[in-house]
Amino acid sequence: MPFGMLLKRKNHPEVLLIPPSQTGQRYLKTTLSAQYFMLFGIMGVFLPYFNLYCYHMHLSGVEIGTINACRSLLILLFSVVWGVLADRYQRRRLFYILCQFICACACSFYLIADTFISILSVTIIASIFYAPLVSFMEAFTMDLIGDSKHDYGTIRLWGSIQFIVMVLLVGELLNHFSYGIIIDIIVVGGGIQALVSFSIPKSKKPKSKKTVPSLQIFKEPQVIVYLISTFLMLVSHGTYYAFSSIHLEQLGAKTNEISIYWALGSIAEIFVMLNSRHIFNRFQVETILIFSFGMATIRWLLMFYTTSVIVALVTQVFHAATYGAYHIAGILYIDRCMPESTKTIGQAVNNAVSYGLGIMTGSFISGYLFETVGTHNSFLFSAVIAAIAGCILGVYCFIQRTEIQAFRERNGYV
Repeated sequence: MPFGMLLKRKNHPEVLLIPPSQTGQRYLKTTLSAQYFMLFGIMGVFLPYFNLYCYHMHLSGVEIGTINACRSLLILLFSVVWGVLADRYQRRRLFYILCQFICACACSFYLIADTFISILSVTIIASIFYAPLVSFMEAFTMDLIGDSKHDYGTIRLWGSIQFIVMVLLVGELLNHFSYGIIIDIIVVGGGIQALVSFSIPKSKKPKSKKTVPSLQIFKEPQVIVYLISTFLMLVSHGTYYAFSSIHLEQLGAKTNEISIYWALGSIAEIFVMLNSRHIFNRFQVETILIFSFGMATIRWLLMFYTTSVIVALVTQVFHAATYGAYHIAGILYIDRCMPESTKTIGQAVNNAVSYGLGIMTGSFISGYLFETVGTHNSFLFSAVIAAIAGCILGVYCFIQRTEIQAFRERNGYV
């Protein structure tokens, strides 16, 4: 199939209740925004501070890397498992709510976990049920906004706004309380998030009817190349997600500076999401993906070279491309490639290969590099991996476009 060609779509097996009025559409977008608001609010606590909490619980770099890698491995496996079940039984909403509540209950055991084994055990249980939440939300959103795919950014940005709020709030709280407050907020926030999950619309589809999603689409070259590239992109983010806060602390950053570091990244991605309609109307998805790989390479090189906290803070503007633009482009790319019967599993595989397998691999490697050569050299490794990922996708795009051009010339197309 020529690169970029849209696949013929079948009737979607799961139809969501969408009120026909503009008020109904606003309600649905508000509902989705609220889900992202809570989901990424908890992430705004977990992502920047959980590893820092583990560090102050006297866990080693290898142990922290192992916890992150196990979490990513389970996200890899169970996001696909839950995605297949949701598409087969058309019970995505039920599984989404179920996973929210069990994950929240599991996280409460962090309150009594104080050793590597106990923290790892709680993480394993919680991750099994956290695994499908992001991919389910992406699938819900792609369904509900219909042909207005470029509106995704204006909905998703509420997650980034809450991420910023929580990063800054927790950073300030850590100036007055112990690192244990990180766990308190995760537990309370998880419970609220589970309650909010009931607002997701119900399905019109009869519950007894089942479908068997076809996985043949994942053999298509454009899907394979993309998944390889996105895997490497998230491998390159391993040091960033697992050790950035620790790296900044070692450079001499204070707690509030670490919180500003993470908040700046989300502010940068909000800029992209607010302008996503204009950006994605003007540029092809593939162009944005390749551009993001290049920005990631530059970003990690700067983190490798600098010993200045200020310069490290400035590098967060690159998050606009390496996460904001890249994430939206990836969601749109997979949505475009997937037939209607495999929408959920498509987003699940995308999430599993990138934020599951990619982060898992990156966490393992960065944990080892942290102990042996330090985070500076770990960021150099990240830069090399991001460059390789960009080259793979870039070469594939060039070959495909060359073949299309040759075909047009042979057949007399202008």
